[in-house]
Amino acid sequence: MLIGTCPEEPTKKKRRKNLDTADQINEDEKPIAKEMLQKVRKKHIPNLRLKPAGDIASLLTAEQERIPLMLTDVQHLLMHSLFGNINLSQPPRWYVLDKGDHVSQTTCIILEGLSIQHWEKYHKKMLNSNKIFKHHIEILTPSVYNGSLVKELALVPLSENDKEAIIQKYGSMNLALEARKDLMVMMRAVFPIEDGDSENYNYTNGDAFPRTQLILSAWQLIEDNYPLPLKGKLQNAYADYVMTKEEYKPVTAKSPMFGLDCEMCLTSAGSELTRVTIVNEKHESVYETLVKPYNDITDYLTKYSGITATLLANVDKRLEDVQKEIRDLLPPDAILVGHSLNTDLHALKMMHPYVIDTSIVFNITGERCRKPKLKVLAREFLNEIIQSGKEGHCSKEDATAALKVVQLKLKKDLEFGDAVHTKRKQYKENFIKVKQKEEYALSIFNHIIEQKKTSIVVGCDNITGDYHTYLTQAKESLNSHLKKNKVKKVKLCTVDGVEEVISKLSESVSEFNLAMAHLKLEINTENGLEQMLEIDAWIQRVWDSLKLSGLFVIVFGGTTDTNGIAMMKVKDVT
Repeated sequence: MLIGTCPEEPTKKKRRKNLDTADQINEDEKPIAKEMLQKVRKKHIPNLRLKPAGDIASLLTAEQERIPLMLTDVQHLLMHSLFGNINLSQPPRWYVLDKGDHVSQTTCIILEGLSIQHWEKYHKKMLNSNKIFKHHIEILTPSVYNGSLVKELALVPLSENDKEAIIQKYGSMNLALEARKDLMVMMRAVFPIEDGDSENYNYTNGDAFPRTQLILSAWQLIEDNYPLPLKGKLQNAYADYVMTKEEYKPVTAKSPMFGLDCEMCLTSAGSELTRVTIVNEKHESVYETLVKPYNDITDYLTKYSGITATLLANVDKRLEDVQKEIRDLLPPDAILVGHSLNTDLHALKMMHPYVIDTSIVFNITGERCRKPKLKVLAREFLNEIIQSGKEGHCSKEDATAALKVVQLKLKKDLEFGDAVHTKRKQYKENFIKVKQKEEYALSIFNHIIEQKKTSIVVGCDNITGDYHTYLTQAKESLNSHLKKNKVKKVKLCTVDGVEEVISKLSESVSEFNLAMAHLKLEINTENGLEQMLEIDAWIQRVWDSLKLSGLFVIVFGGTTDTNGIAMMKVKDVT
């Protein structure tokens, strides 16, 4: 054995050297040394695993139970792999990336024109993809609402220098991402919203900040059990629900707010609606009615609802009557305000995109999982006593109180009434000083420049033009950096055909921190299997060129009728 041939050198150090130098190990030792080296390397290889939100979006989950992720979720993973933890206030919502700082490189292929249906039809024949990827996730993509795949993947909020300031302002980088991007980009994936801008920065209604910043994101609506017109599990659960409008207008900082509260009773079928109240921003009641449940009432819940048999004795209005009247009443950009408003919307069996929930935007404990009671919010912030009578809650009183505390918050600032924000603000003031910048959104390529990393986007001329704007903006910011540092490059590469795209991408993964290929494809019914097998071969070629610990992401962009999928894997030693 070679160990001990140089007595001046410590034995332990010599062994480490031998493990990395195969030609110094005899043939019998090589398999053992290789296995030991793999174990050492494996300790530092990142591991991607799914959280419950990822599991429920996985294709392993039955379609009727599945809740898809957003394309922005995929963007978060790409950002995380490139720049480290993008969310300092809470972990990513759908995945865990163990040892994420050891990701060696990130490669992403976007296949526009392919959907979940193509995968379900041909995946059993796509042996390479099945072998490489463990995770296959259904995603809502912009194709469903005629949005831009390029825009949603490329645009990210703010520069690294603004990170702590934005976390302090919005609560997390995830919330900042949605607030800084057009809110409609996310909501159009779920609700029928006509084209137009939100105009969040032009408001003269006395608010200290745009009220749109308090609207729950699509993620929050899903996670807080709001009824949504999605496919799969939610579609089946809400089959008899209706939307508050046939079509909505984009919400703006000038959109009107309405306080909403409902009272319910118990029937032989469960909880059913008995009273509805809606108030406007002047705290005037614009809609109030009692409702007769279809099923036999087993408990009026008078202590809480104030509803009695006498009150409902001569009521003949039914749920569908209320739904129609509310649809006629609300404008298409109405913002509904309430406390745990998901319960009220379930009682109404209605779905609405723009919601401010006081149980979420207010927090007095410093813990997001502990929601305050409306009675406590009214006492602490309005100096009002509500829900004190022995005859049950008053729906007008509750709707008005919820609206009042939101109006008060809008007169103050985003941190008002939120202990989570306050703690973060104090931390920032004590430890970090951040230089404020003017830009509201930057592309992922600006971040790459700021972090002194490199990127390349490869595609044919029918797609690279879409990236040109973001790359140009990034390159224009080079001037300020060139005088200070040696700036690495962001590159846009246009080639003639799809084979060249794959070849160029395979060559580039060893040279660039982020290598992306974007292809527009059309799968024919006649030779669909042949085309999908060719795509499977492309995936294997790129995978073979990846470095150890590289993150590989494939996105099927979806179609106007069907969702897409995302597949992801960190390359390990196996």
